[in-house]
Amino acid sequence: MHAALTILPVILLIVAGHLARRWNIIAPDNWPGVEQLGFRLLFPAILLTSVYRAELSPGVLAPYLGVLLLTFAVTGIAALLMRRPLRLTNPRLTSHFQGALRFNSLLILAVAAQGLGQSAVSDLAVALAILIPLFNIAAIIALTLCPPENPDMPRIARAQALRRITAEILRNPLVLGCALGLALNLSGVELPPWVLSPLDWLGQGALAVGLLTVGAGIQLRRLINRDPALWVSVGMRLVFCPLLFLALAFVAGLPGGQIASGLLATAAPGASVGYILARQMGGDAEFFADIFTWQTILAAISLPLWLSVGSALAG
Repeated sequence: MHAALTILPVILLIVAGHLARRWNIIAPDNWPGVEQLGFRLLFPAILLTSVYRAELSPGVLAPYLGVLLLTFAVTGIAALLMRRPLRLTNPRLTSHFQGALRFNSLLILAVAAQGLGQSAVSDLAVALAILIPLFNIAAIIALTLCPPENPDMPRIARAQALRRITAEILRNPLVLGCALGLALNLSGVELPPWVLSPLDWLGQGALAVGLLTVGAGIQLRRLINRDPALWVSVGMRLVFCPLLFLALAFVAGLPGGQIASGLLATAAPGASVGYILARQMGGDAEFFADIFTWQTILAAISLPLWLSVGSALAG
């Protein structure tokens, strides 16, 4: 019940964003500016502060982190291998890839605090500090290597592709936020309250702005469809990924508490930042919005079930 109630505000903000655009409360021409605000300022702020505050002790958590990394690596590869069976264009492929990998970290931490306790929150904070930068870098690489198809443009050479990937990573605000947070964390520098407070205020607006922009990008007629790619993307995030983690966790002999928190991370719905990144780098943002919305709606049912399994194992 706690998990379902935690997801409800996410759904309500998506609906609010859709209505704000549909009723012209915010004019369509103004939404790109809202997206830029989230992409270049709000999301980097929350990533910086989250990684900065994480208790990084990967040595103790090495098996747990290893299973999580392997789970998401296999899930990401499986998503890319679905290109031919699902007949995905490059923009749809990159959104499918992001949909399979990304998770709502704030939702995960909120549910963990309510249902699993402080130990799970601490373990997840370390995992998120590692996974979030990797996910953003993986998404940037995919979006750079799979641009929208244009037969008039020549194929780029490998060296040129590597330069483009490096340039995109180095100037991406999300990666820079994670990198700065990690550098501050490892350096032991203690930021004064007058620096942290503005960053926290910016971060508090990130999730709301991200969800509102997702809602603004939703077209209801697109949600009611039989597109197999949409449902495969939803299923990979809500069913395949947690099942794979559960199997690998048993093989690795992880303790029940870590299995519970790992199930929460692998079964959570996607993150709205994927929509903004797709819009900025040539992905199919509308397709990602469809995936993200259905993941969030159906997670109100699936996440409490996975949380029940995790709680029983943590017992």
